[in-house]
Amino acid sequence: MEPDIVSRALEALRRYSLCDHCLGRLFARLGYGLENDERGRSLKNVIFLHLHGRASQEDTLSDIVKLAESGHEPSLRYLRDVHGINVEVKKCYICGGELFNNVDYLVKNIVDKIHEEGIEFKTYHVGTRVPKDVLMRELEVATNVGSEWAESIKRELNRLIGKKLKDLLPDKIFERLNPDVEIIVDICTGKIDIEVKPLYVYTRYRKIIRGVSQVQLRLNVITSLQKTINDNICSRLGAREAIVHASGREDTDVRMLGRGRPLVISFINPRRRPSENELRDVIRLEDEPFELSITDVKIVNRRMIEKLKGEATRHVKIYRALVLLSQDVTDEQIRSLEEYFHNRQIVQYTPRRIKRKSPKKRRVRMVYELKVIKLCSRLLELIVKCQGGLYVKELITGDEGRTSPSISDALGQDVRPLLLDVLDVLD
Repeated sequence: MEPDIVSRALEALRRYSLCDHCLGRLFARLGYGLENDERGRSLKNVIFLHLHGRASQEDTLSDIVKLAESGHEPSLRYLRDVHGINVEVKKCYICGGELFNNVDYLVKNIVDKIHEEGIEFKTYHVGTRVPKDVLMRELEVATNVGSEWAESIKRELNRLIGKKLKDLLPDKIFERLNPDVEIIVDICTGKIDIEVKPLYVYTRYRKIIRGVSQVQLRLNVITSLQKTINDNICSRLGAREAIVHASGREDTDVRMLGRGRPLVISFINPRRRPSENELRDVIRLEDEPFELSITDVKIVNRRMIEKLKGEATRHVKIYRALVLLSQDVTDEQIRSLEEYFHNRQIVQYTPRRIKRKSPKKRRVRMVYELKVIKLCSRLLELIVKCQGGLYVKELITGDEGRTSPSISDALGQDVRPLLLDVLDVLD
């Protein structure tokens, strides 16, 4: 062992009474496969060996007294049996000598609470609350003694509790980044908080009737996707509520058909965490205005929500619109209209019907393709292939010049949308 390590450990004990854990933690990054209490004991033993050969010297004997005051049993026996000195063990300056004695008791309470609350999970992480005065004393010792190999007391407690939990919950996995549950232990009071992380489920939804919306923003809608999921699925997962995060949204009077719109559902505080195969049955909706895809189900993490939102405008969407003309059109006008809107850039300002956004907000989107089917002299069916985020109703009407170019402008007459459906959202 490097003399510098021994001298640092001895200097720490001269200034502070430290238990094995708190001394060993100053050198936590040295050695392999050792816990800090093993490091602390080993250091005290080595120091005792160094001192024992010079025990006749007064200053050396005082150092052995410091060892004994830290609870080092060989030093206590040596002083008592050889020198007739009875030394009183002092409390550890940092932790008080009690924090690490409660670990087994706390771990048992954690397991009991998990079973009592019936929480299903695969991965977990452990955190601890340690009194501020303990952290300040630890910082004082590390600063005054100076050790580049130290770790924090919180880190050691988290690791010890995590390892013991692993023994009692062998089928669970310790996970730092995205655990299913976060276990927080108050080391002093013994209070245990178990935070169940949301279950994020990726799927697609189809809206098969009009008059319903993604979320219940207005009173005049029949229901919403979010309410349907809360009413039908949350209880199956023991979740408090569900929040929907979709790749864009369609108007209340617009159906979402085809394969459906990409969606992430956040189930808050779920007691059950089924596998992806089991989720197909869990998220099944029957006799509802919405359908969830049971063939495209994935368990994802929170980052998928940001990805979904960010990609919304990069998705290609296909719409079908039934429109009414104010005048008759010829086949030549229809062909010209299709050609004009091939890879055509559209400039739009916030539609007058949307009050939640600034009317001056400008967006530029693409129409990639337009197919027109003439149903009768003044009734057309339009198939619009466009960039996500395009206001299709305003593409048809022009919205009094707020969208340009528009189908109404291109035909030189009023064009009114009667029905609109989203046929597909392409990744």
